[in-house]
Parts: sequence; structure tokens; C-alpha cells
Amino acid sequence: MSMFTKEAEILPIGEEESFEIVEEPTLGPSDEDAVKANHLKSKARTAVLAHEAQSSMLELQELLGKTDSGTTTRAEKDRLLSLNSKLTALKKDIKEAKTIERDTELELLRSKARSKVTDVKLAMKEKDIRRALHAVGSAESVDIAFVIDCTSSMAGFISSVKNSIQNIVDRVLVTNGNMNLRLAIVGYRDIGDGSKRFEVLDFVTSIDTFRTFLTNLRATGGADTAEDIAGAIQQANKLSWSQPTKVVFIIADAPCHGTEFHSVDDSYPAGTPGIDIIEELRMLQKSTEQASMTITFGKITVHTDFMVQRFQANGIIMDQVGIEEASKITKTVTSSMRKSIFKTITTMGKPGMSVGFAPISSVDRLLKTGHRSSKISASLKKYTISPSHPKSINWRMQLFSQVKVYRNTKIKSIDDLQNPLKMGLLRFLPSSAPHRTDKTFESTMFMRRAPSPFAEGEIRLAFHGQLAKEKRLLDLDGSSMVMKSFKHIGEGVNDREQYLKQMEVSAIAHFLAKEYNKSSHKPPHCLGINVLPVIVVEEVDEKNESSGNRRFCAENLLPTGGSEFTKFSNNTGYWDDDGLDETLLRFTKFTHDITAGFIIVTDLQGVRKGNTYHLTDPVILCKDVMRFGNTNLGKEFIKKCINSTNGHLKENGWM
Repeated sequence: MSMFTKEAEILPIGEEESFEIVEEPTLGPSDEDAVKANHLKSKARTAVLAHEAQSSMLELQELLGKTDSGTTTRAEKDRLLSLNSKLTALKKDIKEAKTIERDTELELLRSKARSKVTDVKLAMKEKDIRRALHAVGSAESVDIAFVIDCTSSMAGFISSVKNSIQNIVDRVLVTNGNMNLRLAIVGYRDIGDGSKRFEVLDFVTSIDTFRTFLTNLRATGGADTAEDIAGAIQQANKLSWSQPTKVVFIIADAPCHGTEFHSVDDSYPAGTPGIDIIEELRMLQKSTEQASMTITFGKITVHTDFMVQRFQANGIIMDQVGIEEASKITKTVTSSMRKSIFKTITTMGKPGMSVGFAPISSVDRLLKTGHRSSKISASLKKYTISPSHPKSINWRMQLFSQVKVYRNTKIKSIDDLQNPLKMGLLRFLPSSAPHRTDKTFESTMFMRRAPSPFAEGEIRLAFHGQLAKEKRLLDLDGSSMVMKSFKHIGEGVNDREQYLKQMEVSAIAHFLAKEYNKSSHKPPHCLGINVLPVIVVEEVDEKNESSGNRRFCAENLLPTGGSEFTKFSNNTGYWDDDGLDETLLRFTKFTHDITAGFIIVTDLQGVRKGNTYHLTDPVILCKDVMRFGNTNLGKEFIKKCINSTNGHLKENGWM
């Protein structure tokens, strides 16, 4: 079956009216029932014919007996001839029926095998999702220590932390609903402040205990401008850190001792005696395989700028956020905690990143041996990133290859999303063929690709490329495309199926973006959304199969002259507070609501140009976990993503 298409979303491969999609058959979930019904029907047919043949044979034998005794009538002789002809025909029919019965039995066995494979894959996928849920849940176990300058000028900030902590916790709980939080305080002053040099509360789970301790802190002391931050970091290292996500939030309006860090007056120009602040910070930021540490400095005055720069120059990973006013503490601490949780998720096996579309495991091996290999046989490709622009490449020096081009058929309604999209091979009418016939259609195109990728993501490499119906058209500007392949090679990693899954994700996200743009869910002041559609190109020659460079997802280039490329969200519910935008939040919510929670489009990334966000490589979470590859983490993560999205909308007054 074929379907002619004239939609504008066909990528730059010529005139739309000269293309058609030859759909390829797909096996749906109900096909096993149909195969079983066909088998039973063929089996019954064979039984009916056999019974009819047996009855005819008995009648024939009876008539032959009469013939031997010479007692047959003329009518019986005619019947004998008829039965003989009938049995000859029945013999042929029974042979054909048995052949059909054997064929349907084999197809039924194959169908059952496919079902078994599907069941095994589902069990493995659900196990992987449980592992991801556990990783996210563990990451939401947070130790946060506030290291606070408690000298005379800091009274307002101490009070702000006390008054803000409940609001901070409530906000983070909206986006990270399973958060298990422990709080600590290291209040510090200066070296000459005696017993009040440090006031420390080790980790507690009670917010009331935390607030009471803050209430009893007094902003007093301090002599010169520099303060004893080094001693405070040493005290922070002595806290009973235990949870996977560790956060230190430093609030200070003056630098540490040591003139290498500032130009203010300092009674200890060589630094706090006996303490190397760089070494203490290095010790603090160390993270294990199952944990991560985030250090954030809350900037109040410019006097600390050079100190933070020196820390960073010495390899200390420290974020600096402005809290020039105490009222900013709620927002900055909330953002810091969310980023720290996400950092821990990526540390603990990367379930929160855009997990690859590679197979869950070698199911065939499992069915044959009865056990699952602990590792998928896959390795990273050898490559070098060469940032470039398409026009800087000498394309005439690049070899071209013939490719088959696959794409999804057009989505007509939201209801179409409930089942896998149909797809097929593109065929086109060459410009030299004036009339449309099956013989004049071509099924391959021509592609050239840069030898090295110009960029990489978590799971794919991006190459500049060209695609056209004819070799002579490759040099035209409209042939430029981005070709993306998976970064790894190995069993099943680069199968056509894996690329088609990404193509389906992009097709659905592209369709939903168009639906959002014209819906009442998009307020007039919000920007438009464009998700780049994707086609799959596959080289006809198999020589690049083993290297993983035979197939690519191809898409248009993102527009230039807009914002920097940004990753706005991911598939565990995380949103980057720095790039948070009402438009993107509303689009994600729309994809959830318009499909009644069946899917949600996440992992938004791309650029903003003019009044439109142009996005690429999204992820779809779906209640049907067998669709859309391993990035689809199912209904539990749909819930996490929509709760986080709604929480951000409410938090910013957009809902």
C-alpha cells in the first residue's frame, strides 16, 4: 500500500508532489490472535476435508463390493464414477489444506516466540525503570549545609534563611516529591572571636530544630574585613555527611583570610593559620560513585569575586549566584538544590539523562541460555569532534553514497498516537521522468557526509551532510542537513529499528508542536514551538554496518543567529531554572493534557530565534513502555514530569 503526501514537513528532498511512501508492514499486538484464528480455521478445514474423504471412501468401498457381486444398479455405477472423481479432488484439497495448516502452525509458533520475546523485553524494561526510579529516589535524599557568615553585617541574611527554609523545602517537594532532607548549619565569625568563632548544628531532619538554632544565632563579632571562611569549610568537612546528594551553600559578604584571594584589609595575610582553604574545599567537593557534592557561593558584595575566581582557578567547582538582597535566598537555594539532585542522578548511572535507544538486552541470548548477560556488548566509536560550518567543508572531496530514505506517514489526529505510527520507504519521480509509473519511480537518493562529527550529545554524534534526489543536486543549498548516529557500536545498537524509534519520537513531537501553536492552550504572549522532524537514511552498501555509520537520523539545521543551544529539561522532571520559560512549560503540559496523560514530550533542547523555539532530539514518555526506546521511562516518570512542570508554572505565577 502506498500513500501520496504533500505535507510541507517533508525535508529538503525535492518537490513534495513527486514523492510517495511505500508503507512497510508492522506486527501489532493483536496479530497473534489473528494468526491463531487462521491456524484454527485451516486446521478445521483440513479436518472437514478428511472427514468428507473418509465418508466418501466408505461409500466407495461399499459400491465396489456390490460391483464384485454383480448387483450394482446403473445409478450406483454413476455414483461410483462420481465418488472416484470426488476423492481425486479431495486428495488434492487435503494436500493443500495440510500445507496451509503447517504454514499457519509455523506462523503461530513464530508469533508465540515474538510474544515471548516481547514479554521478556517488557520484564527487562520494567526492571530498568525500577532501577531508574531507585536512582532518582536516592538522589532526592539530600544533605544541605548552610555555611553562614555570622558577623555584625549579616543579621538580615540569617533571618532570611530562617524564614525561607520552609518555603524552600515546599518548592523542592513539588518538583522532587520523594525528597528526604537533612539540614545543617556552620555559623562562623573570625579567628579572634573565641568560643563564638563557630556555632555548628550537625544534620537534623527537623525544620523546627533548624529554625530554632538559626533564631539563637546572633550577628556579632568580626574585626578586619576578611573572615574565617577557611575554618568554616574545615568545620563543614566534619559534619556527618551521608546522603547521596550533598549541597553546601555559603552565604558571605567578605572574603576569606589570605591576600592571594582579595585586596581588603586582612590581619592574616597568609591565610587562616594551620588551614589550607584550597585543600579543605577539595576535600569537601570530593564525590563518590554513589553521591555528588555541589558547592554554591551566595554573592552579596563584589569583595568576594576575586576569591571565587581563585577557588575556581585551583580546580574548585563552585557556582556563584547573586543574593545581594536577602529576599533572593529562597529562589537561589531552591534552584541550587534542584540542580544538585539532577547532578546526583547523572552521577548514579545516568538514568536521568537521555538514555539511548539501544536494545534493553540480548533477548535472543536470554531465550536460548536462560540467563541475561550483565552487560550489553557495546563500545564507544572512535571519533574526533571537529566544530565546523557546512560551507567550510570541501564537499567535492567527500564520497557520496546511495541511500534508502524512511519516514513516518502523516499523523491525522491525536488518536493516531495511541498506536505505533506507520512508516515506509520514500519513492520519488526523477525530474527526467515525465510520467508517473511504477517503473519510473526511484527508491534511493544520494548522500554526502562530513568525515568527522561537529558536535556530540549524550547518545549521538552530529555530522554535517547533504541529501538529494540526484548527485548533481547535492551542491545546492537546500541539500544541507544534519546527520545523527549513535555514539556506540555493538549488538543491536545501530539497527534500523533504533533509528526508526527516534524518527517516530520526532514526528509525534513535531505534530504536537503544531497542534499547540494553533490551540487555545498557547497564550498570545508565548512563543511558538517547532520540533525538527526527522527522516532515516540508510546506505544501500553494507560496508559501514560494522562501524555503525550505515544509518543516520537526518534533519534540517537549527537556525543560526538566535540564542545559544540550551538543554531546558530532561526525562526525569528536571527543568533548568536558568533557562526556564513559560512557553516550554506550557508546551510540555499541553502534550500531557491533550493525550489524557498517555504521553508527555520532555528533554527539550534547542535554540530560540525570533518568536519561536526550535527544538531537536526530544524524548517521549509513554504509558506503553515498549514504545520510543529506553528513554521512555513510563507512567511513573510521566507523573514526575507533569508534577514538576505544574509546580514550576505555579511557582512563577503562570498557572
